[in-house]
Amino acid sequence: MDSAPAPVRIGPLHPKRLAKTTGAIAGLACALSVVVGAVAARVTPHGLRGIAVSLHLMRQPLIVKFAAGIASLAVLAAALSGFLHFYLWWQEHDLD
Repeated sequence: MDSAPAPVRIGPLHPKRLAKTTGAIAGLACALSVVVGAVAARVTPHGLRGIAVSLHLMRQPLIVKFAAGIASLAVLAAALSGFLHFYLWWQEHDLD
């Protein structure tokens, strides 16, 4: 009996295409995180306003609050991309 080769998966969920896509998304998220972090560091209150913010008398700028969330998404995207690349490497390693 001849065993037929496994069908080639084509489309957006092809493992190599998915790994490359998540890598690109992770890179974009990291770049966005750097830009937002730089802007947040620039607008962070200093001096007397910084003291007022630390005493909760004034609110900190909204971008400062979003910077941590965007950085978390960038780390999550990078971790997912790394996992997919490792999984694909493992699958190719098993075929040898």
